[in-house]
Amino acid sequence: MPNKSADKNMTAPAETPSSPVNSYFVTASYANMVLHMLGGEDVRSVFERHGVSRKLLEDPGAKVEFEPLCNAVFEIIEGQHIEDAGLSLGTRIHVSQHGTLGMAIISCETVGQALQDAAKYYKTAINFCDLEIYYEGDNVVVEMVEAYDNPQVRTIVAETMMLTIQNALEFVSGKKLTCSRVYFGFPAPPYADDYKNYLSGEFEFSGTRHKMVLPKYVMDMRCISADPHIHRLAEEQLQQKMQEIRDNNLTIQHVIHLMRQSPGNVPTLESLAKQFNISTRTLIRHFQAEGTNYRELRDRVHRQLATDKLRNTDQSVEAIALDLGYQDPTSFRRAFKRWCGCSPSQYRQQNR
Repeated sequence: MPNKSADKNMTAPAETPSSPVNSYFVTASYANMVLHMLGGEDVRSVFERHGVSRKLLEDPGAKVEFEPLCNAVFEIIEGQHIEDAGLSLGTRIHVSQHGTLGMAIISCETVGQALQDAAKYYKTAINFCDLEIYYEGDNVVVEMVEAYDNPQVRTIVAETMMLTIQNALEFVSGKKLTCSRVYFGFPAPPYADDYKNYLSGEFEFSGTRHKMVLPKYVMDMRCISADPHIHRLAEEQLQQKMQEIRDNNLTIQHVIHLMRQSPGNVPTLESLAKQFNISTRTLIRHFQAEGTNYRELRDRVHRQLATDKLRNTDQSVEAIALDLGYQDPTSFRRAFKRWCGCSPSQYRQQNR
C-alpha cells in the first residue's frame, strides 16, 4: 500500500467554514468510552487530576471539555508509551457506541444516507471538528475540518476520526472499503507502516486536509441493517438535540463571536444583553446553565488570541497586550500566567 504525498490536483472545497472561539466538548459517554479503552479504573486518577471527574462521567447528559480530556489522554499515552494511540482508539470505536447517532446511521437505507446523517447530526456528540461531504468528479469526499488550534491534537484526532468513519461505513455496508483513499494533513509519523494494519484502502500523508475519498457508487450501496421505523425515531431525537444546541449557541457562541470581533474593547455584559434583547439577569442565567460566566468567556477569547499571536507572529508582548485592551503590559502578563501557568515569553519559547 503506497504512502505517497497527497494528490496536489484534488480540488479543495469552495470554502472552509470558520468556527468562532468556542468551548469544545465531547459527551460524557464518549469520554467514558475513551477512559475504558485506555485502562478504566487504572487511569481514572489521571482523568480526575485534569478535572474529568467520576461524577461528570456518570452524568449521561454532561458535556466534557475537550482540552482537559486531551490533556488526560496525552498524559496516559506518554506514560504508557502508546505511539499509535489514535489508530488504537479509532479501530475500537464501533458505530453502535455512538448512541442515538449510531442508531440513526445503522438504520439508514444507503451508505449515502448514513454519511449525510453523520454530517448532519455529529454535533450532538462532539464539536471539536467539522465534518463536510462534497463531490469531486466521480468521487465523494468526507473531510474532517479542525475547529481547534492545538497541533499536538491533530494526529490523534484525525486518526481516530478517519477510522471511526471507516468502521461505521464498513459495518452498515457489510463490505471492506478497499476502494477508499485517506489523506492526512500531517507528515508521516514514525509508525506510518502500521497504518496498513488499520486502514482498508490506500493512505497518504503531508496533504493540506484530512479527508477520505470514495468512489461515488459507494453512496448507493444498501445498508444491511436498514430499518425505516428505527431511523425515524432516532432522527426525531437527534433533531430535538440539535435544536437544544442551536438554542444554547444563541448565547454562548454568539457572545464569544462578538467578543472576538472587538478584543480590545470587549462588549460589556449590559451591551451584550441589549443585543440579544434580554435582561442582564437572563443572560447571566444562560451563562450559569452552561457552567460559565462573563469573565471566563472574555478570558477565553483573550487567551485564544494571545496564544495564537505568540505562536504565529513576531508581535511584541506589549503590542499584543494593547491589541487585547490592556493598557498596562504587566496586567496582561499577570492575566496570561493565570490562564496558561507561564509568562507570555516562556509560552512563545515553548511553542515556536
